[in-house]
Amino acid sequence: MEEKSKEHGDGKNAKKKVTTAELLQRAFGRIPEHERSDEHPSNICYQLLQKAPPKMLDVVSITLKSCRNAGLPPGVKFPPGKSLMKASYEVYCEIHGDPEPIAEPDQKKAAMETWLEMSQMLEKTLKLMFEKAKTHLGI
Repeated sequence: MEEKSKEHGDGKNAKKKVTTAELLQRAFGRIPEHERSDEHPSNICYQLLQKAPPKMLDVVSITLKSCRNAGLPPGVKFPPGKSLMKASYEVYCEIHGDPEPIAEPDQKKAAMETWLEMSQMLEKTLKLMFEKAKTHLGI
């Protein structure tokens, strides 16, 4: 991910890479304060994502891209990840801007199908991450 840098090096807009972990960190600061408490499931979700393997973070970044293309936040209903993913989408859109409107009905349909599939995959990934953590920690 890239973001326009506010640095004025050579006068040109330099590009600064923003990792998915950094994006999640920014998003975590936006969720309601009570969800950032140590034992809240949203905080646990964030902590698990910070320690997740790169392939899990790829699911997050690819989902955010497909969501931006569809113009909708991730359709994650899993409570521990719902507000964090919505905030992540907002940060992602701030970095990348609004997408061009889709005029063709077939392209719009394809974007919506991809949004749905990626939202479902992200939700399954978050649930799997929690299940693995429970098994590993013996909860």
